[in-house]
Amino acid sequence: MEGVNARQHEQIDSSRASDSNFPATTCRRWWIDALIALTGGVVMAFAFPPYDWGNLVWVALLPLLSVLWQRKIGWKRAFAMGWLYGMGWYGISFWWIHEVGYVFGIPQALFMAVAFAPLMAVYACLPGLWAILACTLLRPRLSPAPVDSAAPQPERKKRWANWAEEDLRSTLRSSIGLGALWVCIEWLRAHGTLGFSWNSLGSALYGGLSFVQWAEFVGSSALSFIPVVTAVIIWCAVRRTVMHFKGVGIGCRPWDFYGAVIMLFMLFSGGLWMARQYAPNTMLQRPEVLPLPVLAVQINKDQTEHITEPRSPGQYRLYLDSTVQAFNEIARDTMRRAQQNKDIGLTLQLPVWVVWPESALPFPFLRREGTLQRLPDRISEQYLLTGDALPLARQRVRELGGQDFVLFTGVDEMLLQINGDEMRYKGLLNSLACIPSGFESIRTASKQHLMPFGEYIPLAQDVQWIGDAYSRITGTQVGEGIRPGCGTDPVPTPVPGTQQTVGVIPAVCYEDTVGDLLRLFARPGAQVIVNVTNDGWFRESACGVQQARAAALRCIELRRPMVRAANMGVCCSIAPNGAVIHALLKGDGTPHLPGSSYAVLPVDTRAGLTLYARFGDWAVGLCALVAMLASLFPMLRRNGTQRSAP
Repeated sequence: MEGVNARQHEQIDSSRASDSNFPATTCRRWWIDALIALTGGVVMAFAFPPYDWGNLVWVALLPLLSVLWQRKIGWKRAFAMGWLYGMGWYGISFWWIHEVGYVFGIPQALFMAVAFAPLMAVYACLPGLWAILACTLLRPRLSPAPVDSAAPQPERKKRWANWAEEDLRSTLRSSIGLGALWVCIEWLRAHGTLGFSWNSLGSALYGGLSFVQWAEFVGSSALSFIPVVTAVIIWCAVRRTVMHFKGVGIGCRPWDFYGAVIMLFMLFSGGLWMARQYAPNTMLQRPEVLPLPVLAVQINKDQTEHITEPRSPGQYRLYLDSTVQAFNEIARDTMRRAQQNKDIGLTLQLPVWVVWPESALPFPFLRREGTLQRLPDRISEQYLLTGDALPLARQRVRELGGQDFVLFTGVDEMLLQINGDEMRYKGLLNSLACIPSGFESIRTASKQHLMPFGEYIPLAQDVQWIGDAYSRITGTQVGEGIRPGCGTDPVPTPVPGTQQTVGVIPAVCYEDTVGDLLRLFARPGAQVIVNVTNDGWFRESACGVQQARAAALRCIELRRPMVRAANMGVCCSIAPNGAVIHALLKGDGTPHLPGSSYAVLPVDTRAGLTLYARFGDWAVGLCALVAMLASLFPMLRRNGTQRSAP
């Protein structure tokens, strides 16, 4: 036998030596594999907004699996294929990041070379690492077909049955291990120094609102387990069935595929039931649910306009005028519907909460550094309490038959170091301000999850040369930029016209995409997530739509409704089942226009805490353990076989 193998190797080597096209063939095969992997990543990108062909998530991994498993390849090549897959996916999905270059006047080619491409290259390393394990420790056995051309038919069937059974067991181990591993790499992407949790595979399941309901228990990151396991089973089951048919003339039963279909049906059915239980219309019929009319206002200014036209009293008045106009439109619409339906008893529900976006106020609040004591400020008191500004707007709303509304708005809080009569600027807090009535009743909650390189420089306070470079570029010392807030107490907010107080879970900017932060604010009882954001940095791109999709997953994880006001992007209200109650959209369904979004939020006054709110990403830890055990199983089995051998 050894002699036969030696002769075969000699023949192969001699044929390779005589074939001058062998290196060219290998190179051509590499480029074909690279093209297939890159194409698979591009297909995956189309599963997310703005394209939103979510069903592609079930099959978009198949091209990469084919490249990794069609033949044996080394780990370096596997990493390259996974990296190309990630570049195709992230490069298209996050293309909108390049809009920042326009805001700062950076040539697009330069911004792509020094910022966008390196960032995508770092992110793409994670699918590359997944691909390494997919073609090594977590690779299915993928045994070759039994060599049985001379065997009788009963013996052939027996051999093929044993082969199919062994392949099935290997598929189950690989699919579970790779699904768990993908959950881990997406968690790393969301929690690394360049943390970015958007567009996980689980978020592509949003369509239909069924599968995503399980985020209440496991979090949105762990939802990625479902499409990855399904894709691996599909690939292996098709290969096994085709090979079995060629060998015996009949196909084997793909029990793993049947089991996957049954599990998907159960997940779909259970998710559909939960989606209906937390639907707005269903919840508002319950006596313990408080109807909360809210209004989110958007003036649609991109960041270039903010920079070239500094915030001024005119912008403040524009928000006020837009707010009063929205109240008038709601009142007229109620009257019109009453006349059309001949329903004289139709109740007028004017908003009692009004939300303006991040960077809406033209003036900062002043705070003493260290104690965070709010300092008296004549300018802010004048805008908020006197003259014909906010008090007059509230008076007009009362004349329409409404209540004094609570105003939420984004605001900069300036930190001052005070020594006697000397005051020194020490940084900013990017905050959500709750303004029920007088100046003394204002409550604020500051942004805690800062944007790397946008709001702070990683390691700048610990590595001197980085801090020095930051100071030369910005003209300020490290620590004098935007500072992170702290605390996890929700903001107690009254509901005008009732005796109710609702706890507000604050989310400033893209914090509505950070589930493990918002869950810390969850408390039993009535709560609403309030998000103020400024997507003007990314202009009329897909950024706002993708962020709103991620925000909907936060509502499911915590089972809390949300109202979000965006300077640009999607201004909307979201129900506890993740459904958009109302969004400010153009006729073609795209966002980015001035106006307002009005909705009645269902607020459960007896709401409990979800499993995710209590324990966070516990499922990610479980997936890490499962991936490790699945990786070690072949070695453990091999060692056990060797010990049992005589």
